[in-house]
Amino acid sequence: MSINPTLRRTLAAAACAVTLCGAAACGDSSAENGAPDVLKMGLPPAEANANLQAKFEPVTSLVAAGTGKSVEVKPTSDYLSIVEAMRSGLIDVAAFSPFPTPLAEAVAGVEPLVVAKGAAYSSVFVCRTDRGIDSLDDLRGRRIAFVDTGSTSGNYIPKLLLKRAGIDPETDIEGSYAGGHDTAELAVKQGSVDCAADARSSYQTMVDKGVIDGAAQTIVAESDPIPVSLVVIARKDLDPAISQGIVDAFVNGDNAAALGVVGATSFEKAQDSDFTIFRDAASELGVDLEELSRK
Repeated sequence: MSINPTLRRTLAAAACAVTLCGAAACGDSSAENGAPDVLKMGLPPAEANANLQAKFEPVTSLVAAGTGKSVEVKPTSDYLSIVEAMRSGLIDVAAFSPFPTPLAEAVAGVEPLVVAKGAAYSSVFVCRTDRGIDSLDDLRGRRIAFVDTGSTSGNYIPKLLLKRAGIDPETDIEGSYAGGHDTAELAVKQGSVDCAADARSSYQTMVDKGVIDGAAQTIVAESDPIPVSLVVIARKDLDPAISQGIVDAFVNGDNAAALGVVGATSFEKAQDSDFTIFRDAASELGVDLEELSRK
């Protein structure tokens, strides 16, 4: 099965980057230290600014509580940067997107520790109401802002919806990446694109806050619920005792505030079966995970 061009470029870059980092021992000395004194933590790219670092404080606090270590948040530009940084030892743990987790396992050997479940989490296409777009079929030839190449709700699942509707996301639309959920929606508001691929929760939050007008840009298509909304991952050589402490804190600790951050009802120890739906979707999109694991 062939990999579509955008995914091939993204994933080849990931495989190349982690290979080069491994060969050159790039990064800092924590790559050789499974139990660093300060844990460096990556946040989802759209969350890595000062205000949203504060929003994620209950999540980073659980990591600190479970490990007895200080946690330093490391800004990241995209999901690929998180994977590269984990391979090179610049990031020890991260809050990650569920769909690219099997990809990160394949190219960098990261370990999923915890999954968040029970969130009202789905992908949506949000379009300007003045563009005559009422369904997926109307998206042919339109300008669509996706979030990030590694985003589950803002890239992979929307492209899967397009593919299942008989629309090639590489050739039948004009796609671009906005870099964040909010910036994708703002691109619709400003008229530089016709639609945004986003998480329903992100769209609704912006409507509720009055940042965007629900009468001017509205949902025209929505995916089925996505069973996992967030994954906590660790670099492959992190001390197992640290990893277990993180699992215990999220699953058994005082996790109510952290659940509120992601809108979930429970944290559970990650199981291989949690990612079956994402592996199946990757296969449908033409991503060969076994091939990537050999790069």
